[in-house]
Amino acid sequence: MDIQQTGSAARREQIVSMRGAGLSYAEIGRRLHVTRERVRQVAKGETIAKKKPARNDLNGLLTIAEAAELLNVHTNTVRRWSNKGILETYILGSRNDRRFKHRDVNKLLRKKSSTSQAMS
Repeated sequence: MDIQQTGSAARREQIVSMRGAGLSYAEIGRRLHVTRERVRQVAKGETIAKKKPARNDLNGLLTIAEAAELLNVHTNTVRRWSNKGILETYILGSRNDRRFKHRDVNKLLRKKSSTSQAMS
């Protein structure tokens, strides 16, 4: 039985029964083709929530990928606009990660749509 195709209750029940039979998290993971950490999480009933930025938070910071998705352009285009000063950039951490305020991305999006409407 594949762990990805079963319901969460059935998945947990299966893992708990395998644990009761004396199998380690690693062995259960090998049999079900998942990591032992994921087996442990399912056995303990923990869920993994994917973090998405709140689209209505205008002061929230976006990654390059999130900004590119909103602007419907490639990530390299966002980097280029950042380098040219077209899109205001906030540098974070020792890796100099770029972040963009949602408000600034929306402003550029409105500017981009108004110029495309003027051209048509």
